[in-house]
Amino acid sequence: MKVFVETIGCKLNQFESEALSERFKENGFKIVENIEDSDIVIVNSCTVTNRADAKSRNLVNRAKKVGKFVVLTGCYATTDFDKLGGLIDANLIVKNENKFSIPLILKNESLDTLERDIFPFVSFFEKTRAFIKIQDGCNNFCSYCKIPLARGRSISLEPEKILKFAKDLISKNYREIVITGVNISDYNYQGFNLYDLVSEMIKIEGEYRIRLSSLQPDEFDLRFVDLLNNEKFSPHFHISLQSGSDSVLKRMNRNYTVRFFMDIVNLIFKNKKDIGLSTDIIVGFPEESENEFNETLELIDKINFSRLHIFTYSRREKTKAFYMKDLPSSVKKEREKLLKERFEKNVKVFVEKEILNKPQKVLIEQEENNLFTGYTGNYFKIYSGKKLKENEFYMLTPRKYVIKNTEVELYE
Repeated sequence: MKVFVETIGCKLNQFESEALSERFKENGFKIVENIEDSDIVIVNSCTVTNRADAKSRNLVNRAKKVGKFVVLTGCYATTDFDKLGGLIDANLIVKNENKFSIPLILKNESLDTLERDIFPFVSFFEKTRAFIKIQDGCNNFCSYCKIPLARGRSISLEPEKILKFAKDLISKNYREIVITGVNISDYNYQGFNLYDLVSEMIKIEGEYRIRLSSLQPDEFDLRFVDLLNNEKFSPHFHISLQSGSDSVLKRMNRNYTVRFFMDIVNLIFKNKKDIGLSTDIIVGFPEESENEFNETLELIDKINFSRLHIFTYSRREKTKAFYMKDLPSSVKKEREKLLKERFEKNVKVFVEKEILNKPQKVLIEQEENNLFTGYTGNYFKIYSGKKLKENEFYMLTPRKYVIKNTEVELYE
């Protein structure tokens, strides 16, 4: 049987789709690259926004229309499990906790006898970058977010297993190891935390670098600043801000202030001026006033963000914000536009001052349109016309740049 896996959402979902594909191969299925060639379609869903829900439903319906056996899994399948039967025509709906048992379920093994496996190891990735999932779940219950309902409470994987995974991947010549999870800042296994884990990982022999996925401001370990000049630690942090207004952060149930966030940022840039710093911002949160939004714009002026992920607020059932007064979509769109413009204005200054004409260590991933491309340690995508080798590190000097959808692309 031939299987096509469609992924919606975050890097964790992408990793779990890779893990699921590997499980299918182990059980005799063949993974194909498009719906047309498949017998079975797996939709690994996301439920961060209404748009993600709709995209999941549309993918299920499109696959059914062309006669495929369709399985819906992932976060949307978990949070809305009880009502999805009347909304979509999937042949099978599987919650996150049983996601990696889908190949066995399709082979008619009893679900009651399957173990709950949420920390799979993936041994093969298409590019030079490999992922290790170290944590799942979230204890924060931000007022806008359904993810704790989809993933449950925070749980961490034993460090011994993580370090073994890392050694195996490095021995297979993967040059970048990305640490991922729902909230990796919350990683803690019997007192062994994220900083302890990374400190042990960088002791592994080999030429590679470690990259962290999204971090939370109130759980940010300041000791990571000391690693910024370590060759095996990527000088990039994604610290999820969400708003530049204290009053909005309070309604969001985010446990920090703008001043607290700024203190972290100032310490980071004091230690490394060309650090890559990215963040998430939600615009149009319920009851967000013009003054509160302007506070976010003002904060963007003060911080050299290298990348910005902008989300217009989306009402999610079963969250506290669902019962707050929503803003008109026209207001949300206008604020998204203004925030994007403000970011692009500021990032130009940062790139021209700290990035252009300065050598950057780059891991080459692939060839695109006769140019070799990869990512700098501070997480800028860069293109080079030189004849380079994939999966090798080079020092490249960017001479120009373009901005696409709040992301900066560099060109040597």
